Amino acid sequence: MNNQLLLFFLMFILTGCVSNEKISHVENDIHLINIKVDQLQQDINALRQEIQVAKEAAEKVNTRLDDAGRWPDGIWAHPPRW
Repeated sequence: MNNQLLLFFLMFILTGCVSNEKISHVENDIHLINIKVDQLQQDINALRQEIQVAKEAAEKVNTRLDDAGRWPDGIWAHPPRW
């Protein structure tokens, strides 16, 4: 009976150690994923700013061309409105 109890206790401890290692590994993976997500969010925010600047520049060009009264001939004779 004592041997069975000791064996059960030993198995319980070993199972706990393996689980702790796995949990530690998963926590590390989650931490790395969070770092990558933060970097992606920063990249997306930078792109959003660049897109906004490009939109504003396109609006200025469209306004100048509209004020000039005509668009240049060629493929942009009928320009798209962004």
